[in-house]
Amino acid sequence: MSETLVLPLTGLKCDGCVRSLTRALEASPAIETATVTLDPPQAHIIFTGPALSREDCALLIQKAGFGTV
Repeated sequence: MSETLVLPLTGLKCDGCVRSLTRALEASPAIETATVTLDPPQAHIIFTGPALSREDCALLIQKAGFGTV
C-alpha cells in the first residue's frame, strides 16, 4: 500500500534545484516517486513498505542541501 507525504520546502531557486532534489529523494529505496515543485515549493513523496516519517524525509531533503518548513 502506498502512502503520500507532502512537505513545504525552502531553498529551491530554479528548475535545477527541483531536478537535483527529485533525484536525491528517488535514490532512497523506500521512496517510490517524488514530485518536487517550485511554485509552490513542496515535495510530494509517495512511498511503499515501512512508512517514512516526516523527520526521515526532512533529513533526506537536508542532505540534498534544501530545507523543510
